[in-house]
Amino acid sequence: MDRQYQYDYEWDSSYCYPHSFILKNKLDIQDGKLLSEAERKLTALRILTLQSKPVKGIFNLKHLQAIHRFIFQDVYFWAGNLRTVNIAKGNQFCNCRYIGSGSKPIFNELQREHYLIGIEPENIPKRLAYYLGEINVIHPFREGNGRAQRVFIQYLAQAAGYHVDFSDVSATEMIEASAQAFDCDYRKMTALFQKITVPISVKEQEQFIRSISAKGSPVLEVFETMENMPEETQTEGEGPHMTLE
Repeated sequence: MDRQYQYDYEWDSSYCYPHSFILKNKLDIQDGKLLSEAERKLTALRILTLQSKPVKGIFNLKHLQAIHRFIFQDVYFWAGNLRTVNIAKGNQFCNCRYIGSGSKPIFNELQREHYLIGIEPENIPKRLAYYLGEINVIHPFREGNGRAQRVFIQYLAQAAGYHVDFSDVSATEMIEASAQAFDCDYRKMTALFQKITVPISVKEQEQFIRSISAKGSPVLEVFETMENMPEETQTEGEGPHMTLE
C-alpha cells in the first residue's frame, strides 16, 4: 500500500503495550497479526448483529460512539471513547483536543438537513458521500473508524429510505475516495454511492427508523412529519421528498 495511505500514530502508553504500537486489548494479544485476525472475526460478528438489532441514536457524535462501542466491545477497553492522541493517514485528522467541538458543525448540518429524510433521490449518493467524507476527517477513535463510520452511514441511508452495500466497494476504492474527500472533492465517493445505493420501501424505512428511535426522537419526528404532508407534495409510490437549496 502507498505510504501516504498508512497510519501515523503518536505512541501513547494508555493505548499501546510498552515499546510497541500494538494496542492493548481485552484478549491481551501482543502479536499484531494475531490481534488483527481476532479483531476482524469478533467485530464481523458484532456488525452482523447490528443488521437485525441496530444501535439507537439520533445521528450525532454520541450515536457514532455507541456504534463503535458495540462493534469493538469484545476487543478494546476504550471502545466508543474519543481518542486522546493524534493520528494521520497522509493528512492529519482532527486534533484529538477538538473532536467534540470540531464535529458539531457536521452533525448540526445533518440535523438541519432532516437526516436526509425526504430529499430528492438523485441527491442521496452525493449527500451520503459528503457526510462519510466529513465524518472521516474527524476520525474520532484510535482504531476502527472505518467500520463504525460505514455502519453509521448505512443507518443514515436506511433512515432516508435506501440500502447501502459496502461489500461492493474495494479497499483501494474506499481509500482513494476518502483521500479525495479529505480535500473536499467528493466525486469519487459520490460515484461509489451511486453504484451501491438502492431504494427500500417506505414500510422498511419506517420500521428501521422506529427500531433506532427512543421516545421523542427527532429522527422519528421528521419522518412522521414528512409522512403527514399532503399527498400532492409526494411522488407516487415513493416516500415524501424535499428539494435541497
